[in-house]
This record gives sequence, C-alpha cells and structure tokens, in this order.
Amino acid sequence: MRSLDWPDCKNARDLGGLPRPGGVTRSGVAIRSDNLGHLNALGRDAMSAYGVATVLDLRSESETVHSPSPFAAGAVARYVHRALIDDRNMTNIGDTQSMFERYLFIVNERPHAFREVFEAIAEAEGAILFHCFAGKDRTGLVAAMLLSLAEVPSEHIAADYGETDVQLAQQYEVWVGEAAPETQDAYRDELRCPPERILGVLGHIDRKWGGVAGYLEAAGMEPSHIDRLGAKLV
Repeated sequence: MRSLDWPDCKNARDLGGLPRPGGVTRSGVAIRSDNLGHLNALGRDAMSAYGVATVLDLRSESETVHSPSPFAAGAVARYVHRALIDDRNMTNIGDTQSMFERYLFIVNERPHAFREVFEAIAEAEGAILFHCFAGKDRTGLVAAMLLSLAEVPSEHIAADYGETDVQLAQQYEVWVGEAAPETQDAYRDELRCPPERILGVLGHIDRKWGGVAGYLEAAGMEPSHIDRLGAKLV
C-alpha cells in the first residue's frame, strides 16, 4: 500500500512500488507528504514506526515561522529545512497566469534551491520524508524529478502526481468552500493535479537540460550525488 494512513496527514505516500526497468522502486526510502504539522500523536507514532529518519521541509521561511514543524527540534527524526521557493518568490509566483507557468517559473528561477533539496535527499541516511504545505505542487515537483532519476516511466510519474487529487478530494472541497463564490470554479481547477501538467514540466526539463540529471548538474550538483539519487529508489 503506497498510501500511508498517518492521522491527520491526508497526502502521505511512499514512492516505492512504481514500475521501473528491471522491477519496481524501493519502498521505505522516500516518502512524500503534506505538512507534518497536521499529524496528531497517533500519526507521529506511525511515522516513527515507519522508520523515517530525516524530515525535509520544503516550505518557505515565513511558513515555518507561522506553522513550526513538530520535528524541528530533531527529537524523533533529523530535520532539514530547504525552501524550494523563498518568501520573495512566493509573492512573485502569483503573477504567473497558470499553474503550469508557475511550475516552469520554479524550475527556471530556482535551480540552486532544487540542488540544495536533492543534495539533502542524496546525503540522507535511512528513509527521508519531504513535504510542503499540501504535498501537491512543490512536493510534486521534487517527487517527479526523483522518480525520473530512478527511470520510472513518465506515465507512472504522472499517475503518482495525479494521486494527490484522490487523497485530497475532500480537503479540496473544504478549501473551495472557503473561497469567494465567484472564484470557486477557477480555484477548484487550480487545485487539481492533471497528468499533462507534470509531463509538461518534465518535457521542458528534457528539452532545455537533457533531463533531470542535466538540470541538477547545471545547477552545480556533483555527478556522484546525482548518481546516488538515482540509486536510492533502485
């Protein structure tokens, strides 16, 4: 079961069990999730029992101040904060016209941030969990790029990305219900994770950098670290 029942996280799942050449990706190595601040005591115990050794927080600085991670003290797991989008760009990203353009903005403008995120994943001992707020966009980009390095076929990367729509379906309705009536339809569409969006991002990376490995190397990541990333899920 890739989906993880950790109360009260709603979008936690293991990146293991996905098809790749020669078999499937390893389980218990990389977990994607929504904000761990949602976890109650049972959820924290479940996460610990699953063997998570490192928590990688992708949120911006202001997000971590407003909602501190329950793992920031490092008592249960090693805590690493690497903001995929900084506070300045969290504001700028709202100027783009669509979610797809926002994704491209992050990829094009934040290569050093991706390098720092993937260096943290490469260096982690044991299972690593990475998350943002909803575990949807920033987390979705990192998950897709990591699965690409593990040679998971694009259709299965897209299926993992789209699984968020299933896991967050009820939460989507809560968020939409809190929005102004005239914006609800557009907001509902913005929340969705259609496969063509993440496939378009991976296609952009392929065309511009020759793939995720080329993107990370251009960002300054050591080839040995990139090789280590690719081997983690194999």
